[in-house]
Amino acid sequence: MIDEKTLSQFGIKLEDEFPHVFSEDHEDWNESYFFDWYDREGHNAGHCRIAWHPVQKRVLFWLYIFNGSEWMVIEEYRLPFSELKLNTDKSVFSYSGWGLAFDYVATAALNTGKLTVSGFARVVSGHRQGLVLPVSLNLAFQALGPAHSRGAGTVENHSAEGFSTNRYEQPIAAELQLAIDADKYLIDVRGERDHSWGPRPWDMEWQFFVVNSEHFSLQSTVVNIPDWPTIQMGYYQAAEKEMEHLSKVEFDLAFDAADPTKAVQGSFSLVCDSGRQISGRIETISGMEIDITHTFATPKRTEYRRSLVRCFIEGEDAVIGWLECNRQILKTKK
Repeated sequence: MIDEKTLSQFGIKLEDEFPHVFSEDHEDWNESYFFDWYDREGHNAGHCRIAWHPVQKRVLFWLYIFNGSEWMVIEEYRLPFSELKLNTDKSVFSYSGWGLAFDYVATAALNTGKLTVSGFARVVSGHRQGLVLPVSLNLAFQALGPAHSRGAGTVENHSAEGFSTNRYEQPIAAELQLAIDADKYLIDVRGERDHSWGPRPWDMEWQFFVVNSEHFSLQSTVVNIPDWPTIQMGYYQAAEKEMEHLSKVEFDLAFDAADPTKAVQGSFSLVCDSGRQISGRIETISGMEIDITHTFATPKRTEYRRSLVRCFIEGEDAVIGWLECNRQILKTKK
């Protein structure tokens, strides 16, 4: 268990683990939690995001599971907000209805928790492509570091006067119990979790990169918002050492627009506040495209992909992580 002073050193409080009061004046108010995981070899991985737009009265849920040869997907974008239970005696949030159930319990705020999901996932790649299979998971995690944040920020349209708006990232280790049809697995995994709340327009481009190993954890982000300076941020934490901010984040990436399973490769260069420099290269193991057309006032497609990646850093063994990229679709001339 990590002590409260360490957990909250970046301004996140224990109560920020739980849902926040929202502003009725912001239609794009979004509170979200996501959980990422992967095993040591990159043979098993997953990404689960639960979010609610209370003014729009809908809940978003997506689950992506990779078992080394197949991707299984549950995508629900219009679950009724009225059916989502928040801050009950046992759960941070929970939902159950029409073949889908999910529940998140913070057993110790910002320290340990458990995500459970059961539903029916469509197989979208591999030899069983097209089938719909029952899946269930239990992800019991423990924090490996503090809840990292750079504060609420001052980006226009991402804050609301009189309301708390912020986000945090946190490296985790977990035990995953997973069932896919008749197959059952018990896997030790590592990963990242995120909690964000406030107005959240999606009309921007970004790269979000996380790696978590026995030796270090890092998260790095570059965000490009129209008419706003480029945002570069993240953290680095060596094992048993203090977590520190990143002051510079640069990616040099090549994209394959035609193949979301091999969407990206390239290199990165990071600089910590201490002056520590970290650089390496990234190659995609596999990946998927996620539908966020519905997040825009006028629906449109962007190239939004989650890639399970292998990362090579000088002086380190190859490690597994996630790279998320959102790019505008470039129109080609005929």
